[in-house]
Amino acid sequence: MKKIILFITFLIFISFSLFSQNDKKVLEAIKIKKAPKIDGVLNDEVWKNIPIANDFIQYEPFNGKVATFDTEVKVIYNDEAIFIAAIMYDPYPDSILLELGKRDEIDNINSDAFAINLAPFNDDLNAVELRVSASGVQLDRFHSPTGVDQNWNPVWQSAVKINDKGWVVEFKIPYSAIRFPNKKEQVWGINFWRNIKRYREWSTYNFIDKEKNGIITQSAKLIGIHDIEPPLRLSFFPYISGYLNKNPENDKLGYSFNYGMDLKYGINESFTLDMTLIPDFGQVQSDDEILNLSPFEVRYQEKRQFFTEGTNLFNKGGIFYSRRIGTQPIAYYSISDSLQKGEELTENPSSTKLINATKISGRTQQGLGIGIFNAMTSPAKAIISDSLGKERVIETQSFTNYNIFVLDQSLKNNSFVSLINTNVSRKDYSANVTATTFSLMESSKKYSIDGDLLVSQKYADATDIGYSYEINVGKRSGNFQYDLEHSVESDKYDPNDLGYLQSNNEMNFEGGISYIIFKPFWKFLNLNTRLHIDYSMNYLPREYSSFIINTHTSATLKNHFSLGFYVGGSPIEKVDFYQARVKGWKYNLPSNIWFGTWMSSDYRKKIALDTRFSYSHVDYSHKNSSFNISLSPRIRLSDKFMIIYGLDLNKSKNQYGYATQFTDTSAKLNIIFGKRDQQTLANTINSTYIFNNKSSLSFRLRHYWSIADYKEFFLLKEDGYLTATDYNENNDINFNIFNIDLIYSWHFAPGSIISVVWKNSIYNVEDEIVQNLFANIDNTFSIPAQNSFSIKVLYYLDYQYFKKNINF
Repeated sequence: MKKIILFITFLIFISFSLFSQNDKKVLEAIKIKKAPKIDGVLNDEVWKNIPIANDFIQYEPFNGKVATFDTEVKVIYNDEAIFIAAIMYDPYPDSILLELGKRDEIDNINSDAFAINLAPFNDDLNAVELRVSASGVQLDRFHSPTGVDQNWNPVWQSAVKINDKGWVVEFKIPYSAIRFPNKKEQVWGINFWRNIKRYREWSTYNFIDKEKNGIITQSAKLIGIHDIEPPLRLSFFPYISGYLNKNPENDKLGYSFNYGMDLKYGINESFTLDMTLIPDFGQVQSDDEILNLSPFEVRYQEKRQFFTEGTNLFNKGGIFYSRRIGTQPIAYYSISDSLQKGEELTENPSSTKLINATKISGRTQQGLGIGIFNAMTSPAKAIISDSLGKERVIETQSFTNYNIFVLDQSLKNNSFVSLINTNVSRKDYSANVTATTFSLMESSKKYSIDGDLLVSQKYADATDIGYSYEINVGKRSGNFQYDLEHSVESDKYDPNDLGYLQSNNEMNFEGGISYIIFKPFWKFLNLNTRLHIDYSMNYLPREYSSFIINTHTSATLKNHFSLGFYVGGSPIEKVDFYQARVKGWKYNLPSNIWFGTWMSSDYRKKIALDTRFSYSHVDYSHKNSSFNISLSPRIRLSDKFMIIYGLDLNKSKNQYGYATQFTDTSAKLNIIFGKRDQQTLANTINSTYIFNNKSSLSFRLRHYWSIADYKEFFLLKEDGYLTATDYNENNDINFNIFNIDLIYSWHFAPGSIISVVWKNSIYNVEDEIVQNLFANIDNTFSIPAQNSFSIKVLYYLDYQYFKKNINF
């Protein structure tokens, strides 16, 4: 271990000896007294004689070349807000693409766009992005070392105008929407982006070299802002909602009425408190549920806005999975074991109820990020009734408290070091995970070392302590890149009370080399090829698990088709320590090989297509093969109406996997595996009609059908191989999920929204296989559906607005 530490330290010092500096443009903002009218027409006097940001350079497709058309940007400010105006010159204004889209979902719409990256703390790590399409649709998100927060939703204004010289966009960004240091002279990081969609061209004010690591770190500097004070940031989001529900087991309509509020309070210029009181998540889009035959829990996407917005700090270390909060009670399934003769389970809530949740987050002028998170769920109780109507109540989960604490220090050269702690406590139980994670990059930003160390502790009848660590060293920029990684998860490491980990007790060694061509050549705009090797072992006992080698190549052609190809395999037998579902058991898998390809056509066309194909084959003794085909055509009927269809077909023949287990009369554990054919067919339709840049109607339909048809059964031996058995029960599965989500949204005022939602769902699991698609559909629709219709009104109330317009 000491040798490893000394070697890593040596690498860091070697890396730090290298140096390069990205030239940064400097733009001055001018202070004004009278605010301009935000209308996309720059005829206000305040816009005259303002320094201009111009000379944009292409980011893509021709990284480093001069932009096709001129762009001019001006920045002014007053005591209330910063104002930005951009003129996008275009000699063919009737060719400007103007497709509409939903707010925050404009990445793939067919429209020109202008975006701002703003980094008030100028730390090269964190920045906000505000984007407006030429059709007037807004997008905002937050960039941090942990990724991009798509759900950050500040309140700001913009307006767009098309004219005979091109198009113009105006921004008003209130200081209440962003955080910045409380000091006399401000120096902010800033960059501007322009997208000419018909040319698939992005250009930037400060040149961003694609061969260098980091986008935010290659920003320009904004100077001239002085004597502004962070305002009192206080806003309320009260809501009311009403639901009509029709459940299959009840002939009567159910109804409910909810109300509550979210609150945002700026504790100071750097820190914000967010709180949700009596939240309502009933309108959240349905999960894409699947038939899970693996030994691992399915991880579903978080869609509740409070848990997706502003959580970049809390995602440090990867030990926060917010779906744990308000999830299924821990004794949900085991409650049936409490039933006595003549009793039945009459009520068993499938989720715990969130009482409230609070988060405090921000970053000091010295670059120290601090995050505090707390959530509480009320006890979940099941009701059991006997034949006489007498009821008894059993608690399936007690009152539970969830906490997270984060410290994240920004360092030079796009580096950071973080400390994170999560804690879950309920009656007679607590779980604690502490992690430190870091990324250290030398001054040229070519080489870095990343890593983390985590310790989990569980306190109940006994104390379990486990640990995990990961170290990664690599070259992150340039045409030739590489990385080496080593990771360990001990047999007792378990972050799953508030995190997500499929499996522990693992040790991995992996590495990869990549060659990336960023600049266009021949018929290609770019090309990326990578070779990756992964060697895995069981942590305890130290036993070989798998050796995998794979390679992939992806490219974008000059006609804007993207495509890729990959191939890989396990050249020697693998050992699966999880498939048996019993600690200490294993299952030996033969060698296998797989390959696949994918393609995505040009989204500027009215009809575009995404396709994917993959095939895998296990050695001939198993005669196991599988393939997957997915097709997703997208049709743009107009600038307002889009339909995307998705078909995903997966077939596996002679697949071997866990079926069941039981203890026989001699008290011997029998673990049964089955040879099965599995087929999965998923159909989705996504359709959106955009009325204007503030209102839309979206429709999503998904039918997922999966069957597992068992042909033969085997007994798993302790050496990991299979032998014959006389077990022959019916383990077949015919699984169907059908969902419809119809949503109308109207942003009727800044930060305020009315949403009307209809949700329809059918869930059906049977042990009789239906082989015919249409017979299966008929069978599915014979099952009563669950329906929900709801209306929710959320209104944005800002303290600064009331202070300015209302005399208290």
